[in-house]
Amino acid sequence: MLIDSHCHLDFLKEKEIEKAKQSGVAGFVIPGIKGYSHIANKLSEKYEGVFFAVGVHPLFINEAPKTALQTIYEVASENPNCIAIGEIGLDFFVKDADRELQKAFFKNQLEIAKKTKKPVIIHLRKGYKEFLDITEKFRDLTYIMHMFSGKHDFAKALLKRFESVYFSFGAPVIRSNAKKSVEVLKNIPKNTILVETDSPDLPPEGFKSPNVPSNLPYIAEKLAEKFNMDREKFFDLTFENTKEAFKCSFQG
Repeated sequence: MLIDSHCHLDFLKEKEIEKAKQSGVAGFVIPGIKGYSHIANKLSEKYEGVFFAVGVHPLFINEAPKTALQTIYEVASENPNCIAIGEIGLDFFVKDADRELQKAFFKNQLEIAKKTKKPVIIHLRKGYKEFLDITEKFRDLTYIMHMFSGKHDFAKALLKRFESVYFSFGAPVIRSNAKKSVEVLKNIPKNTILVETDSPDLPPEGFKSPNVPSNLPYIAEKLAEKFNMDREKFFDLTFENTKEAFKCSFQG
């Protein structure tokens, strides 16, 4: 069994959930983009194994409601199907990004995670130094590095910095040119590895868009091959890692 640790089911057709379950995906985590998603909450109430997070993506701060931070705090405090704060972080890849606004929002959401005792799902592109500066006072949180794309040295810095950190990988790591990410994958502790699709984005090479959670077994199998690891053992490993990361009772 597998858990898709990061999939935007609220942007996909609902039938994709059952299709994924039939393929062996037993759990799903729907990250927030503009704070709280009513659709994600409804899906979590309707389907076993579906959970969600609340958070404002760094590139969607200006599209989030003005009450987003208060809503994030309230939902994270009260809704048992909300298991994380995210996806939050920094994205300096876009040239005209408001870096100061991103940093302020990121810090505010880390504060909420600390108050609600939730893990954080991190979106990070560039801004590595700023990320380390901001998280200095939040070392005790659990960090889930969504679609990790940093170098091995940065991964080592995170392992040293945080008591609890996980690295999530998807289709980009199984591409033929993914040498940097494969180095990271092979050199971090196996109990920190999660798998994801980031549906509907980032389909595997040769797969049509949109990406869907039922592609996860293919992605995970290719990742297992990079370890020369038995397919089912790798599936079980990431399943247990994801349960531990989110402190959530996904059922296999």
